[in-house]
Amino acid sequence: MALVRMAKVRILGPKRRLEDALEELHRLELVHLGDVEEEGYAVEPLPAEAGRSARADELRFLAAELEALLDLLGPDSSHREARADLVPGAVDLGAIRARLDGVIPEVETLQSRLEALRDEEVVLPRYVEPLEQLLPLVPELAEMDEEDLDRLRLDTVALVLNTDDESLIQALREELAGEIGARFELVHKKIEAGVIGCVLVFTHDDSRAVHSLLGKEHVRHVALPEEYDKHSLAATVSMMRGRMGAVPGEIEAAERRLEAVLRPREEEWRRQLAGLRAELEQLEAVGLAGGTGRAFVVACWAPKNELARLRTELEKRVGVAVVVEELTGDRHDARAPVLMKNARVAKPFEFLVRFMDLPKPGTLDPTGLMTLFLPIIFGAMVADVVYGLLLLAVAVIVKRRHREPGAVRDLSSVLLVGSAWSIVFGFVFGEALGNLGKDLLGHDFAWWFYRPDGLVPLLLFAIALGATHVVLGLLLGIWQGFQERHRGEVTERFGTLLAIMGVFGLAGLAAGMLPGGAVTPAVAAIVVGLVLMMVSHGRMGLLMGPLELIGAIGNILSYLRIAAVGLASAYLAIVANEFATVGPLWLGVIIAAFFHALNLALAGFSPMIQAMRLHYVEFFSKFYSGGGKAFRPFGSRAIPPETTEKPLDYGTVAP
Repeated sequence: MALVRMAKVRILGPKRRLEDALEELHRLELVHLGDVEEEGYAVEPLPAEAGRSARADELRFLAAELEALLDLLGPDSSHREARADLVPGAVDLGAIRARLDGVIPEVETLQSRLEALRDEEVVLPRYVEPLEQLLPLVPELAEMDEEDLDRLRLDTVALVLNTDDESLIQALREELAGEIGARFELVHKKIEAGVIGCVLVFTHDDSRAVHSLLGKEHVRHVALPEEYDKHSLAATVSMMRGRMGAVPGEIEAAERRLEAVLRPREEEWRRQLAGLRAELEQLEAVGLAGGTGRAFVVACWAPKNELARLRTELEKRVGVAVVVEELTGDRHDARAPVLMKNARVAKPFEFLVRFMDLPKPGTLDPTGLMTLFLPIIFGAMVADVVYGLLLLAVAVIVKRRHREPGAVRDLSSVLLVGSAWSIVFGFVFGEALGNLGKDLLGHDFAWWFYRPDGLVPLLLFAIALGATHVVLGLLLGIWQGFQERHRGEVTERFGTLLAIMGVFGLAGLAAGMLPGGAVTPAVAAIVVGLVLMMVSHGRMGLLMGPLELIGAIGNILSYLRIAAVGLASAYLAIVANEFATVGPLWLGVIIAAFFHALNLALAGFSPMIQAMRLHYVEFFSKFYSGGGKAFRPFGSRAIPPETTEKPLDYGTVAP
């Protein structure tokens, strides 16, 4: 449960060996670099060099360009580990720039072409649909081609009026008549609520006057793309339909061409990007170092069990002139990074701990306890053999599809363990698709009791599990308070523990489970516990002590949700089975399958949320201290967020 013990380290050596030392530290990936100014060392930061700063800027720019190009290809499907020469200055920036200058213009052209085609694919249907509704208003237009309209010297305009008021059509007629007389034809149709479509036919000589009139605010044109606005209405619809059929093929061809340009260069670019990041990381490390006129100082943190290897490797590769010195430090130092190291089975649960916060340095890592309790709580709520098997199958399928480490794979591993406990508790409570297992195999199917028929033992089980969890949290809080020498926290948690024991003693007396002589110790435990809780809060103790006790008891009672969620799932399964017996068999089976599928979806989601809540609120609050920062090994080639520039968008940036 303990975090990896960190050692505060100072590395010293001749200034001329700084880059050699950083290169070796980068290769080893054993230290988390600190800032000499923040550590308070009696040295000055190394002076900034214009050349180093300019090179770092160029490294960032080229890295951003490579990231933008690689983003067009998506994730690295080959999962290669892109290694690179990590010596500062070894990356040939000129060669990389020359290669990029040769490919970026073509990529930009293809990206622009793809964006235009995708826009056209989305926009064209929005034009065609209203135009096709307007075309039948003047059937004669559909029979005329461009030459006919040109010979007759006729123009057509499609209009959309944002109104339901058809009197506006008459007003438009009157305005047109006032401008061009009777030399026009206007027909209209209500297309949808609040929209009236119109087709206006007029002579070519009146075109300027008509368009001037139509420019008024109360009339909105159907804004056709430029390549269509000189054609007749029928020809426009026909051309747009043709483009709608051709655009998907052109998009596919452009995507293939872009893939052909990018894919052959992917491996080279990933290798170059690793080299750029490696050198940039080392250049930034120089800015964190300090020194005197002749010596350098690097401040860092390293796992205590790796110090011997760190000394040996630096001495072997850089020389005895570079010294690794372990400093005396407080393991609770807030500046120390946090490294969680758990057994393989507990690794996926680290994600859930980090989801809340990283532990504070020198405190407890609750991952192991979460690995133990969360699946049990989840399984106790689902508690169905068939549902557990189905969730287990889902977890296995997801794990196989997501082989790379990540949140999805971790969550599927958590679900896998939880579903296994669901199967176990399914046998404990005798449930398989609700009451189906009991109906087929009888009450002997349950190892303990059938859950819907055993409300009292189910509630007692939930309370017992909650009491165990909360009391364990209080014991851990007491132990951690001793370690951190927080007497107030120790007093408060010990008092809470005593008071809870007293409350449960009185409950046992009321239930007849304890002899009458236990009343005095139980009351004494409550009184002493309350006093200790009040003392720990000082002047506010008279108010806060009882409130803290009520809160702790409420935390335990909160575990009754295990019974509530479990019973809700069981009754929904029973209802689904009842539907199967109503009406035609085929219809009943379909309805039952739907409700079981709904229940299964809820079983995979709600119990997990509730189990996490019980850990975060009821359990962690008794001992957990967050606020840690993750251990980031120097050499991991991960550029810190504050130095990462946003990748360029090759669809919009000019070459």
